[in-house]
Amino acid sequence: AQMNALLHMAVRWLPPALLLAVAANQLRLASSADLTPWCGGGFGMFSTVDGRFARHLHAYAVSPSLRIELEIPFELQEQAQSAVALPSDSRLRAFARELEPYAVTDFEAPDAIRIEVFTTRVDPGTLAPSGVLLRALEVPLARP
Repeated sequence: AQMNALLHMAVRWLPPALLLAVAANQLRLASSADLTPWCGGGFGMFSTVDGRFARHLHAYAVSPSLRIELEIPFELQEQAQSAVALPSDSRLRAFARELEPYAVTDFEAPDAIRIEVFTTRVDPGTLAPSGVLLRALEVPLARP
């Protein structure tokens, strides 16, 4: 009977505990890795316009004398959207590694790939939107 009561209590408190865990993780990722409030658990999504639709990504092949913007290939669009939604250093680094084969230029071999993620901020007085750098990471490329 006591085991049954403990099981009943565990089942009763499991959903609220999971909800609190998801909310805590959402807050952690939003503050430490710039997770958009529209992703993860969705907590805070109606209090901001900062969603995937308000963010964009630029990738560059860079060296001391070169900075060329890379076009994101179709087959990497899903990874780009993931990097935009949660631009953690590890996710941006992984995305840069996936872009490495596309960074070949006619001029010289790049030393690194730079990934920049921007979000849109709205001026409260004028309601004018502007792009703001949210996170950037430069990933050195391995030399053969």
